[in-house]
Amino acid sequence: MGRLHLHVYGRLKDAALKSLAHMYEERLQNSGVTVHIHAEDQRKFFSKIGAFSGQCFLLDESGPTYSSIEFSQEVRRWTLESTDTHFVVGPPEGWQGKMPDIQRISLSRMTFPHEFAAVLFLEQLYRSFQIIKGTSYHKA
Repeated sequence: MGRLHLHVYGRLKDAALKSLAHMYEERLQNSGVTVHIHAEDQRKFFSKIGAFSGQCFLLDESGPTYSSIEFSQEVRRWTLESTDTHFVVGPPEGWQGKMPDIQRISLSRMTFPHEFAAVLFLEQLYRSFQIIKGTSYHKA
């Protein structure tokens, strides 16, 4: 069973966003989702990204977008694979011109601060697992 990893460059500094991220991390605790905070310099961070086993997606506005239902179908597929799936948020200035060979996925065509993007992505992961379970959390 494939695990999902969210990698965030830099610590969440905004107290409200940090609290929301922690809440969704707790909700995802038994879902095979792990959050990794990376505080090292960018060069080391980029080399770690290149060394991930399994598939990797950079959260970037240039990537394809999914509805919550479509994303939950992808989450289901990723968790059934034998390899892990990694998602990467940050650096704050974005991915433009960096790591060109890695797949992208977008939360929206809009641009968000990387801390906010991390929280949005955690919520969408949580929503996906709730859709998969058939709970009433997703009401659309």
